[in-house]
Amino acid sequence: MKNFTKHTIESAPEESKELLKYGEKKYGTLPNLFRYMAGAPASLEAYNSLFKIFGKTTFTAGEQHLILLSASVVNECAYCTAAHTRAAKANGIRSSILNAVRKEKPVDDERLNVLVNITKKLTETRGHIDKNDLETFYNAGFSPENVLEIITGIALKTLSNYINHVTENVINESLEPFAVGKEIED
Repeated sequence: MKNFTKHTIESAPEESKELLKYGEKKYGTLPNLFRYMAGAPASLEAYNSLFKIFGKTTFTAGEQHLILLSASVVNECAYCTAAHTRAAKANGIRSSILNAVRKEKPVDDERLNVLVNITKKLTETRGHIDKNDLETFYNAGFSPENVLEIITGIALKTLSNYINHVTENVINESLEPFAVGKEIED
């Protein structure tokens, strides 16, 4: 059986090298996800492009990572769960909220709870959600356009979650404090 290659900047195809350098500079280390995707430059480019596009949504950076975390929990992706826990915390999301999302419990902030729930339902049902779920979402102050933005985030996470699953990717050492099963503290 053939194995996926966990590339370095030096071993990666030429088309992936600049994106790997970008990832290393942005994260302070070269994420294992990027190292695997480098073997398929279009996948690495798609991930980076979609991540930048998702960053342009009307959600705050913390809310964006909460969306990405919620989809990753549903998709049972340990790597992205750790990564987006760290990023959401760094962008102002309280540890109590992160722990609740990771344990699939209600969030103690009503608005964010609605955001997490709609993200989870969209992910679980592959977009086939009930009109009542949408109405609850709109009543919390969100819009139909926000639903489309969440779906963009879910698309981003589907790409990375699935790649992490097939490559059997393990979290980088820098993500270890945020690993699945660990309690996040303020």
